[in-house]
Amino acid sequence: MSQQPIDLLVTNTTTYLSGKLEKGIYQLFKKHLGYKPEDALFKIKNSKNKWGKEWDGTVTTVCYNRKWCRCAIKKDGTHFPTGLLSMAVKFFDSHEIAYRRIDKRKKVERNIELEMADDFENRGYQIDIVDKAVSRQRGIIKLATGGGKTGVAAKIIQQLSVSPFIFYVPSIDLLQQAHDELSKFIKFSGSNLEVGIIGNMKCDIKDVSVMTVQTAIRALGEKYVKFDDEEENTGKKISELDEDSKKLVKQLIMDSKGMICDEVQHWAADTCQIISDYSISAKYRYGMSATPWRDKGDDILIDACFGRAIADINASYLIDHGYLVPPKIYFVKIDNMKGVKSPTYTDAYEKTIVQNGLRNSYIANIAEGMTSQGKLVLILCRYIAHGKMLNEMISGSEFLHGSWTSKNRKDHLDKMRNREAGVTIASTIFDEGIDCRPLDTLILAGSGISQTRALQRIGRTLRPYKGKTEATIIDFEDHCKHMLKHSRKRKEIYETEPRFDVKYLDI
Repeated sequence: MSQQPIDLLVTNTTTYLSGKLEKGIYQLFKKHLGYKPEDALFKIKNSKNKWGKEWDGTVTTVCYNRKWCRCAIKKDGTHFPTGLLSMAVKFFDSHEIAYRRIDKRKKVERNIELEMADDFENRGYQIDIVDKAVSRQRGIIKLATGGGKTGVAAKIIQQLSVSPFIFYVPSIDLLQQAHDELSKFIKFSGSNLEVGIIGNMKCDIKDVSVMTVQTAIRALGEKYVKFDDEEENTGKKISELDEDSKKLVKQLIMDSKGMICDEVQHWAADTCQIISDYSISAKYRYGMSATPWRDKGDDILIDACFGRAIADINASYLIDHGYLVPPKIYFVKIDNMKGVKSPTYTDAYEKTIVQNGLRNSYIANIAEGMTSQGKLVLILCRYIAHGKMLNEMISGSEFLHGSWTSKNRKDHLDKMRNREAGVTIASTIFDEGIDCRPLDTLILAGSGISQTRALQRIGRTLRPYKGKTEATIIDFEDHCKHMLKHSRKRKEIYETEPRFDVKYLDI
């Protein structure tokens, strides 16, 4: 049978396929819009369908009908995420399948006239990004830490001038920071725009609002799931909005004409996929991050929400143009844990990282030595127990973790910005988005394999500051099971940046 022409009916969240694909073509199409998760090989060996046929490891984003629909809002008919429309079109072109694109999206008119602040710095690459973003209406913006992501977001919002508009952040720490920056950059009728803030027990909805992902997902009646095993669980009960506020937030999500999502690597997670699917009116949708990918093989799910890449500005580009300082990254070799027997990864981590006395003494000595040279030092760790241990070893240090109130965290961050803090030890709450320009020394005490977190962490030190000409990063090459592989993976990702000077430190 010859393949008949098909129609692609495009909405903001979903594209429906009208017309039937020949069986072989349909199977290829599902695979083309699919991915293989990181545990695919294990699952292939341990899964067969009811006919005894092994699964090939591919998870598709194509849904056949309501019964087999994976979307948060169940839909009839064959469909796939609109963010993958360009991939679908490429498939049909390569297989010489005739199709028509029928855009069912409503036209969005400007309904609020916004301006930019006079002192907003218009860097050339930022203007290029904004022009492409407005023209394409959706896409992913890769912009290294220190490249001015919030400024770019503000300019996109101002250029579009549509409301309601939501700026999503992944944590309470970034909620107030993003709110303050958008309020500073965008003006309305000659005054700073009143930006809404939704999260941390607040529900103040405006034409442009900043919202945490956690608040959004709970307003939709779903449960928040951690991004990865390094995201901190504070053990505290999350304060919920009241039921009336939840209804208002849910309606806002469904009515918003535009959305910008910071730290977009989170949006491959089921939690964020649900928010994207409920954003039925968001014609304009953008994802931003220094590292817009995950380490789980499912990056296509980020594209599914936002579409193709718009820009790729790495740290080396910003260093070359004077917007960041170059880092020197030193690996310290730790080889006192060779042959340690551990039945699980968690047990191995506890013995070779958290409880490793030699390694911890190196961390303490390096931190105190750097501080004596006038450096502002941040130590990042993964486990609360590790942070407490280092806190006891390092005189005058303070340990920040998820149990601290947002006010106390902000107060300490202000002390760091004023160079009034001693050694700061922090858990993963400092991994993303925190702006502390004077910070010039980072000690990565926590190991870990995540490429996204590795680059995010280094980005904390690269912002320029008076008298700051370079940043110092201390990492560890741990010679023991699991950890050596992780160390080498981090080294590989650092070396993708031409301006990162990576070497070994002999102690």
